[in-house]
Amino acid sequence: MRFGGVVSVALLLPAVVWALSGAISLVEKGLYSYTFLFPLPVKLHTVSVLNISVFYLTAFLSIRPRKPVKNFSISSLLLFLSNAVYELIYGIFLDWGSLKVTIPLVMVGAGALFFLNRRFHFLVYSRQRSLLFFSGVVCLVAVMFALNGLGFFEEMRLYLSGRAAKDPHNLLWVLSKTVGVWMFLPLSSSISVKSRTGEKQRSTQS
Repeated sequence: MRFGGVVSVALLLPAVVWALSGAISLVEKGLYSYTFLFPLPVKLHTVSVLNISVFYLTAFLSIRPRKPVKNFSISSLLLFLSNAVYELIYGIFLDWGSLKVTIPLVMVGAGALFFLNRRFHFLVYSRQRSLLFFSGVVCLVAVMFALNGLGFFEEMRLYLSGRAAKDPHNLLWVLSKTVGVWMFLPLSSSISVKSRTGEKQRSTQS
């Protein structure tokens, strides 16, 4: 196996382990369980672990040409930004104080996305892809309003403060986490810069 292949396997292995761990937790403990990110001493909702790991694997493997460091950087940044945006919107409904953290995180993520795109040119500006992205954002906001209307955030405030024993997470919350993680994927492209440049040159010559 070439060195690039070894690096790719090393960068993919944690996500594979986390995806399998999340799938096992889902089967054994249910949809609203928690999963440890082995070997890290961190646990997340199983839904979050599955979405994050599967998204990372999908993005990493779809980017061409496959260069491990580039693919890792793009996949990780898209995950970081999508989660920052999700937490920003979630925090608006749950606790305005969280904006002190989430707004800087979104700004850092957006800035990093701009500079990384200047280096690798992976973002695609097309009507169809932009429509998919904005549809995801609108869907996420709509689900948040639905959760708010059902009293989810009030129940969550009571649960986090220890004044309620029932975990309020539900299927609408699962949908919000899923949309939040995946909504940035349509903006990225698996077409290499070289192939796009070649297409431009051919169109110019013709």
